[in-house]
Amino acid sequence: MIGELDQRVSLQAVARTGDGGGGASLTWSEFASVWAHVAPGSGTDDMGPDRSESVTGYRVRLRRRSDVAAGQRVVTSALTLTIQNVLDGGPRVATMTLLCETLI
Repeated sequence: MIGELDQRVSLQAVARTGDGGGGASLTWSEFASVWAHVAPGSGTDDMGPDRSESVTGYRVRLRRRSDVAAGQRVVTSALTLTIQNVLDGGPRVATMTLLCETLI
C-alpha cells in the first residue's frame, strides 16, 4: 500500500500577516512535502446566469500524520486542492485519506 504513494505533493496551511493598518493578507506556506497517491473522484457543474463553476473531487492518500486538517491545501505539480475532510482510521492504520476539491 505504501508503495502506491507515487507522487510528491506539498501540504500547505494559510497564515495571516498583519499589514500594519488593521488589515491582513493571507499567504500559503508549505509545512510538509510528502509522497501521496492522488486519484480523481466525482465532479459537478454549477451553471447559472452569473456564474459557471466546475468542481472536481479528489482522494489523496498519504502516510498518516497528525498535522493535517480541513481547510489546508494539497498542491501537486498540476493541481491545487482544498482539503474538505480528513479520513483517519487511527494509529493502527498506516495511511489516511484526504477528500479534496478543486474549483475550475
